[in-house]
Amino acid sequence: MKVEISYITNIGKVRYRNEDAILTATRVFSETSMEQPIYETLNIQGTVPFAVADGMGGHPCGDKASGLVLEVLKEGSPETEDDLKGLLFTAKEVLDRHVERNPECLGMGTAVAGVFLSADRVMVFNVGDCRVYRMRECLERLTRDHTVVQEIFERGLIGEEEMRFHPERNVLTSSVMGGYPEEPKVFSRTEKVLPGDLYLICSDGLWEEVSRELMETCIRKGVREGGMCLFEKAYTGGRDNISFILIRVL
Repeated sequence: MKVEISYITNIGKVRYRNEDAILTATRVFSETSMEQPIYETLNIQGTVPFAVADGMGGHPCGDKASGLVLEVLKEGSPETEDDLKGLLFTAKEVLDRHVERNPECLGMGTAVAGVFLSADRVMVFNVGDCRVYRMRECLERLTRDHTVVQEIFERGLIGEEEMRFHPERNVLTSSVMGGYPEEPKVFSRTEKVLPGDLYLICSDGLWEEVSRELMETCIRKGVREGGMCLFEKAYTGGRDNISFILIRVL
């Protein structure tokens, strides 16, 4: 199967380090900052991972946590959603072992979202507030945030657009965290893949800065131009690290 992708992980305008990381098939980019989105066309075989992780700010070693979790996902090829969840539990164990060797990293953690993509299906997952969207006729969010604000939204007290500005929008109810016994709550779903499907995987540094309407406007420009558009719109605010992967099935 052939896909075209555009991706970036960028420090933004405010933060002093980039705690985000991205996984594009076989490569993890962590503890780095790209100047502009990179565009590529890939031929993929089997089940291939794409993911974005957002290390938890205010906790130690967030930049390490996001990269370590994606390294685990890079080596995985889950057949079922249970396999996928097992990978994320393994990632937590990797963080636990890192904390044992590096006690100063106690509480290191990350949000993460992504897809395992094959020719006929896609397994979508997230923990925390990184997201996956799909564009067919319109832009649809496929994941469910693990946040206080998501719970408020589901009670009908605020609209989805209000989630971007709510004062508690960054309070997570689950993450992949090292050094504590809590296992991550994993949201997952399996969907059929159609030619032309376009997936957007992103950290909150994108979706908090850019409205769904504007995201859809950018994505309709295509993968290369759409990636540039998304980054430019997010960087206008740039209050957080900005990371995303845009994928179209050809």
